[in-house]
Amino acid sequence: MDKIFLSIFHFFNRKKAAFVLLVSLFGILLMSIASQINFEEDISKLIPENTENKQLQKVLNTAHFSDKIVVIIDRKDKGSLEDLTDYAEAFVDSVTHQLSDYTKAIQGQVDDDTIFETLNFVYDNAPLFLTDTDYKTLENRRQKDAIDKRTEAQYKTLISPSGFIAKQTIVKDPLGVSLLAVKHLQKLGIHKDFSIKNGFIVSKNESHLLLFITPKYGSSETNKNVVFAEGLYAIQNQLNTAFTDRVSSSYFGGTLIAVANAQQIKKDIQITISIALTILMVLFILFYKKLSIPFILFTPTVFGGLLSVAILFLIRNTISAISLGIGAVLLGVTLDYSLHILTHIRNKESTTELYKSVTKPVLMSSLTTALAFLCLLFIDSQALQDLGIFAAISVMGASVFALIFIPQVYTAKNTGATGRKTLIDALSHYPFHRKKVIIGAVVLLGAISLFTYNNVQFNKDISKLNYMPQTIKKAEKHLEKLTNAASKSVYIVTYSDTLQKALEANDNILIALTNLEQQKRITSFNSVATLVQSNKKQVDKITKWNSFWTPKQKDSIKHHLITSGSQFGFKPETFNAFYNLLEHSFSPLKLDDYSALNTLSVDDFIASKNGFHTVSSLVTLENNHVDALKAQFKNTPNTMVIDRQAINETLLGHLKSDFNTLILYSFAVVVLLLFLFYRNLKLTLVTCIPIMLTWCITIGIMGLFHIEFNIFNVIISTFIFGLGIDYSIFITNGLMQQQQTGIDTLPTYKTSVILSVITTLLGVGVLIFAKHPALYSISIVTIIGITSALLVAFTIQPILYDLLILKKRTLN
Repeated sequence: MDKIFLSIFHFFNRKKAAFVLLVSLFGILLMSIASQINFEEDISKLIPENTENKQLQKVLNTAHFSDKIVVIIDRKDKGSLEDLTDYAEAFVDSVTHQLSDYTKAIQGQVDDDTIFETLNFVYDNAPLFLTDTDYKTLENRRQKDAIDKRTEAQYKTLISPSGFIAKQTIVKDPLGVSLLAVKHLQKLGIHKDFSIKNGFIVSKNESHLLLFITPKYGSSETNKNVVFAEGLYAIQNQLNTAFTDRVSSSYFGGTLIAVANAQQIKKDIQITISIALTILMVLFILFYKKLSIPFILFTPTVFGGLLSVAILFLIRNTISAISLGIGAVLLGVTLDYSLHILTHIRNKESTTELYKSVTKPVLMSSLTTALAFLCLLFIDSQALQDLGIFAAISVMGASVFALIFIPQVYTAKNTGATGRKTLIDALSHYPFHRKKVIIGAVVLLGAISLFTYNNVQFNKDISKLNYMPQTIKKAEKHLEKLTNAASKSVYIVTYSDTLQKALEANDNILIALTNLEQQKRITSFNSVATLVQSNKKQVDKITKWNSFWTPKQKDSIKHHLITSGSQFGFKPETFNAFYNLLEHSFSPLKLDDYSALNTLSVDDFIASKNGFHTVSSLVTLENNHVDALKAQFKNTPNTMVIDRQAINETLLGHLKSDFNTLILYSFAVVVLLLFLFYRNLKLTLVTCIPIMLTWCITIGIMGLFHIEFNIFNVIISTFIFGLGIDYSIFITNGLMQQQQTGIDTLPTYKTSVILSVITTLLGVGVLIFAKHPALYSISIVTIIGITSALLVAFTIQPILYDLLILKKRTLN
């Protein structure tokens, strides 16, 4: 294989212009293809999807689990109720005028027009909202004695200075049908500890007011939501200043948490990586004594990345942006090949010697690492499959390109290898494998790991990996205290390929939840079934209305109302609107008809996507009742109980199991390939045992210090595994070359490993200073893994080579 690359080198060495032109054209081609790819930002794509949870994933991707921004407005000691509602009114006006492009709706303000609007809607569709209990009440109300009493009471209301809303409804609804019906909408309305004051939802002690903003963009669209969040905080600061010592506000919501996460990640990466890259560039320039070294070093990595994205574009319509982001971190593996080649050139090897030394280990490392990454294809997660393909192609592309590109553009200066030695050179010549203290420390770590290996836990709670500013944390606790939300909240979702079937299932859910609330097995629930019902249910209710108001009953009620009303001066036509209601021919409402109601957002509960429909109900209950609720609805057709935290824990638990399997597959592939390359069982063992020992020590140290795996750092473990493979292969080939030539060439291989370790620790390990929990967890696992790989490769591997290879030769 080295002869092929040597021939390529000589061919292009004679035609430098053609080489530059070809590389440039190929780079432009790859960039033009890669730039066309579409990205998907859904983090749920990391979660495995199989036949068992496919329906669940479909429901999760369709249903609207309301992710509103809650605005909590608090009255201070010097403030009044008027100050509280004035602040809220100013806030609503400011958001409406300044941030209308980012808000879909603002709920929490209830003016007189809105109240009339709701009452009129319910009145015009009264049969659809009445229950059996309501009909019993109406049966009593339509009796003559009851009508006489109601007419007298209504007369007193009409002549009183108060009761403006009542005056508007009495003449068209003397029996209070709409008021009976509208009370059922409380399952979509105000929390029991809040009431309407001055047109806003205010706590009963008049100290707190709540507003609910529905963002126009989803939480994952952080680029657009950053402007939205900045606007909200600007309005908050302005109003807090205007109402100093009287009223203040705080926010809580998934959109703001997502923006805070994105900003913190960006800030952490910009600061830490900028410092790391600066140090790395200076280090490489000084070590290789060439200003262009950063360009030479990173060009194969960039080429490998572009090649992988271009190929992904050709085989997939979209790829996961998350997988590409993680893959960009994993590209650190590809720097190994450039460093390895550069170090050999620096040590004044001829071109022929160079290719003999580096071709085999570089191609072996890239092929084994690539196949280890391709084992991600066995996981039923599109994002992780994308990651596997991206990383594998990047690794192979970068290694081949490095072998062709670097010898063409880099030559060592005359003072390079024979001049002043650096600290890295000194470390590469240091005999780690002959120092008893170091050997003892590594052996001790291995022994301890045997006992701590199983202590490592997998953190399935993805919410703990979010960065949440203190202001949002305080707002969350404040909201929980105000609404007594410390109890558990779960969703019950009905689903179907037709909206009517989903609504029919939801009609039954309403009955079940009502019974559970009466039995105190749940605390409360919000269900859209009190407002939106299936056509079948609506037809049944209309039929019941028609059977209740027979022609005889209509005549009777009309006669009673006219007779009773005449005693108080009511004209015979006073209640004509009500008589028209009784004569009206009702028909089922369509979903679009509910858009006339501004007080209630049907979209929070009903969702449709690609011909699939879901209807959600929110249930609040004690933690110890959750399992019973799940059991009750387990076998209910077209129904799921969605406990979002539990589902994440279950699905991420599957991911943990999949990764355990992945590591076994990857290790098996590595062992097989190494055996095929070396065709020697002992050389294979010399290379494989350090890989396995590195992994055990890494997990053991994590267990010792109670460091948990999570969805992010468990993926980074593939990166550590890949680097461990590279280090072991480089050291084995260095030991073999040293044995065959009798020249001390091992330090050259160790130098490239040291440079790789420095690059990784500065590039990824420096994120240990990040404030974001996910970035911190990635860095800590990287530091432990890479340090373990270095120690094992420099101490245990040479000892194994001495025991299994050299001693056998000596004995022979």
